[in-house]
Amino acid sequence: MPILIMSNDAKLLADLVKDVHRQLRQEFIKTGDTESVWTNHCRNVACLKKYASSMHKLATEHWEQLRVSNPATSRINWTWSFLQYYFFGGGLEIQRKKSNSNTEWPKLILKESKISMLDVGSCYNPFGEYEELDVLSIDLCPAVESVYQCDFLKVPVGEKTVLDGQNVLNLANNSFHCIVFSFLLEYFPSSSQRWTCCERAHLLLVEEGILVIITPDSKAAHSNSKVMKSWREGLSAIGLKRIKYDKLQHAHCMAFRKVSMDTVLTFEDRELLSSKMYIPQDFHNPVDSNNESKADVKFTEGEVAEGFTHLPMFDE
Repeated sequence: MPILIMSNDAKLLADLVKDVHRQLRQEFIKTGDTESVWTNHCRNVACLKKYASSMHKLATEHWEQLRVSNPATSRINWTWSFLQYYFFGGGLEIQRKKSNSNTEWPKLILKESKISMLDVGSCYNPFGEYEELDVLSIDLCPAVESVYQCDFLKVPVGEKTVLDGQNVLNLANNSFHCIVFSFLLEYFPSSSQRWTCCERAHLLLVEEGILVIITPDSKAAHSNSKVMKSWREGLSAIGLKRIKYDKLQHAHCMAFRKVSMDTVLTFEDRELLSSKMYIPQDFHNPVDSNNESKADVKFTEGEVAEGFTHLPMFDE
């Protein structure tokens, strides 16, 4: 279909987004210091604004056209369809029966029949259109006024969610029915940062709440099956059980159910589990091909070549 043909404008936008990801990985490989790399990136206001503008334009002017012409390819439609099924269509009850345990599940309460959602890395608040969702959209550098500024890696977690103007000062633990990471985790240059995001999601979700993770991949589903399996195993260890997986044309879409409240991990546990949140680019050094990865997981050259090298719609 003509709508799938990438315009020059879309290619430029996609290249800019991918370049930012690539530069972050290069800096991390050079320094090995995740903290300083991320701090410097957050201080680079010009870069953040350019990235936000590019993602906003890419999503609203290009991906949205595909969503209209071919709804089955849309990560937004997939997420909303699953949430309807889980919270309003009996999906939660089915999962309780599947658990094969004697757990006395508490009643999951929806305020005013709305699903409380935290959309992390939202950019332009795409879920704001649904009346059944009570959405708090946050981003490192918001592209629209309805999104609040927040560094999800650093924001304090406590008893209440505190907003100050367009800034998030604190997020409440055990308070969200759904948290969405849509095209978020691959932004971060290290597996430890991706793991931290998932640990924080576990803290913020109510029991039986849902973490939706969507990550771009225009290749066949089996191409990155090792990656998806590793993520599933890692998150299961902290009580986030994967209950839904679909491979769309341009993305992997996953839903994880919070099945345990308290998880105590040793430093060694966290190191091992965080290594499971890898992406193939983590093992490819664009700066110095002789610099070997320190990770335990090894890939063949062919497997690395099958990595997440494409944003949705944009096969080279």
